[in-house]
Amino acid sequence: MLQELTDIINQKVDGKDGFGFNVRFDLGGTGSILIVGSSTPIEVSNGDGDADTTFIMTPEDLKSMLSGDLPPMNAYIQGKMKVEGDVGKAMQFGTMFG
Repeated sequence: MLQELTDIINQKVDGKDGFGFNVRFDLGGTGSILIVGSSTPIEVSNGDGDADTTFIMTPEDLKSMLSGDLPPMNAYIQGKMKVEGDVGKAMQFGTMFG
């Protein structure tokens, strides 16, 4: 499932300019997805590199969020997603998938 989620994120950021900071999805035992938005083109990999903001959630909830079935704010309010790091950047990043 990690590769599937990484591919979906790659498609969503393809052709977009960098947004100035790095984001990581921590999916527990499944692994991590690092989005390097400090570069153009945006780089997406399965790594634990440094991130300004880290989203902690299950792979299933991330898949629901990426498909549009689970709005990011709902995921946060319902406790399905935790945010570590810069919350302002987390909110800014949420607009990438809108």
